[in-house]
Amino acid sequence: MKKTTLIFGLGTLFFFGLGGGLIIEYIQQQRFTELLGRGMSLHHQLVLGILAGLGGSAIALFLISRQFFKKERVYYSELISRLELDMWGMTFLSICAGIGEEIFFRAGIQPLLGIWWTAVIFVGLHGYLNPRNVRISIYGIILVGVIAIFGYLFEYAGLFSAITAHALFDLVLFWKMDKYREKE
Repeated sequence: MKKTTLIFGLGTLFFFGLGGGLIIEYIQQQRFTELLGRGMSLHHQLVLGILAGLGGSAIALFLISRQFFKKERVYYSELISRLELDMWGMTFLSICAGIGEEIFFRAGIQPLLGIWWTAVIFVGLHGYLNPRNVRISIYGIILVGVIAIFGYLFEYAGLFSAITAHALFDLVLFWKMDKYREKE
């Protein structure tokens, strides 16, 4: 695994994870450790997370595989290829983003702003709501719905379900975008 992949992954995990933990502890005034024990059994959370991650990535892949999104597909596949990720790197970044971003957005921000506002902010910060790019904004609007599902997972199943869904979603998209680069 490249050093930049390691730094980026650990930075995401630390920055977002710590930020979310601080919001939970000091703004929400809850114990982070108690949050980890909430929700369904770990087994059920993982199963629901896997289903949501695969379902969400299937929706995203269906959209970006359309001819309408070819320009964006090429752009993102080239962007990912510049990272020179192998499967270990893709997995590492996906897990780090899943843990760090879900602690921050789902556990930290969502209880303050709600599921839908948090989903809009999350997708917007990832650059998928861009008024100068109609195609990517259409993708982003659909992605808001997918991310809201991750928010409902957090609310009704638990944090580990949202982390699993997010990590699997990212991993599938990393892998598939890498494959698109090879084809196009």
